[in-house]
Amino acid sequence: MRGLAIELESMTTENFERESWGGDKWKELRYSPKGKGKKLHRSGELEDSITSKTSEDFARIGSNMVYAAIHHMGGKTSAHKIVPKNKKGLAFGGIVRKAVNHPGSEIDPRPYLPINGEGKLQDDGEERLLDVVVAALKKDVYR
Repeated sequence: MRGLAIELESMTTENFERESWGGDKWKELRYSPKGKGKKLHRSGELEDSITSKTSEDFARIGSNMVYAAIHHMGGKTSAHKIVPKNKKGLAFGGIVRKAVNHPGSEIDPRPYLPINGEGKLQDDGEERLLDVVVAALKKDVYR
């Protein structure tokens, strides 16, 4: 199971590096992230938060970040009020407001884990995980 978890982590790292899920490229962002770097990599915290857990009968991978699920599966953020942090007002097109009601944003799914929101394994996943299982079985046979 530890071997499977390591392979799941490796696949996840590759998805972040390639900005894709298996071979399917992530959709472009609707906004320009700080630093205009890679998608889903504003601070690196999401990728760094990926952890795995194993026991005798399971291998699990995921993130504990609050925003991890919406980036992986997509969805709509809740409506919220935007207030200035360091100034007395917010300026948009020459109009200044003390606060703005944001209706929420539609977030396109950008699956980064090897299993998407519908429980489907990415295209190269089955072969890679089976290779780990076969290698483990061969190793155990010759003990």
